[in-house]
Amino acid sequence: MAITILQNPYKYTPSKNNIIWSVSSDVSNITYFKIVVYEVVSNSIISNLKIYPSPDNQTGAYINLSLILRSYAKWEFKPIHVPASELVDNFEKNLFAYKIVVTERLSSSGGIIDGASYTSDTNYVFNSKLDPITFKTYNQNKYLVQSGRVVNFLTSKPDNVKVNDSSFESLHFLHNDSGEVISGRYEFYDKNNNLLYTHYEAIDQGDEHILYRINCSLKHLKIAVTNVNFSNVAYYDVAMVDYSQNPLTINRRFIIESLPCHLEPVNLFFVNQFGVFETLQLFNPISTLSTTKQTVKNSPYKLNSAGMIADYDDKLFNIIDEILTVSSEQQIKLSTGILK
Repeated sequence: MAITILQNPYKYTPSKNNIIWSVSSDVSNITYFKIVVYEVVSNSIISNLKIYPSPDNQTGAYINLSLILRSYAKWEFKPIHVPASELVDNFEKNLFAYKIVVTERLSSSGGIIDGASYTSDTNYVFNSKLDPITFKTYNQNKYLVQSGRVVNFLTSKPDNVKVNDSSFESLHFLHNDSGEVISGRYEFYDKNNNLLYTHYEAIDQGDEHILYRINCSLKHLKIAVTNVNFSNVAYYDVAMVDYSQNPLTINRRFIIESLPCHLEPVNLFFVNQFGVFETLQLFNPISTLSTTKQTVKNSPYKLNSAGMIADYDDKLFNIIDEILTVSSEQQIKLSTGILK
């Protein structure tokens, strides 16, 4: 007796997209497969399931674990630190480690007995929902930082971003091997493209966390990086590198542009499709407040001109608007910068 895994997700998978496990047995008396899903850290059971063969696949079955696992990977918000010593944060709740155990349940002498069993390796889901086109071609090697390849940060922004002292910028990435020496590399350039200074921010080795954020905010870098005169900096590039300074991520460029005094900035935080927080800087908020009342027509009793208590007076019914609910709504209109 043996179980074959016909289809399984990547080790790192978006939690809100399909997470399909397809299994098959080499015995004909299979009744169903028992699937037990474990949380790896505590080894506790989070789900106990049965999946049954179908008429067109009498010795195999499949299950989509997305609806179960998506509730375990959370959004986690951390403010960007002010202390100069901290340019890197790690996140625990955005990732969830799980494994599954598959056991054959076989018919035998009028009863059901256990057959072969399979235990998966540790797998991870991160709090994300990719659009169908992106997920169709999803490959964890496009996003998972590891030696020997250049990958993407978990961002929806363009490669070049304009920044100022009021903007908040950060980049998130997944790291596969906590024992691998990697660093964030900041390269500062003047307006003539001359490299002024390179700063390296090391990632703690042996850390069990896998999702990281590296701070790219101009205001914070002015505090954290003391060996460069920012009055001469026109832009800076950020990438992750290995111990030999080989790039591990695509280079991201942040172009410094002073904020005109007539613009009032507002940084809007949003969760991108990779499940991490990013910011969009908008300007000059204009607030409007509207109130909506829900009313009903009513005919109250009162003293009429004939001296009688009635809901009418001189052949006309008393009509008033009675307020049932009052709801207020505030709208804030914001402007983007110049679009190019």
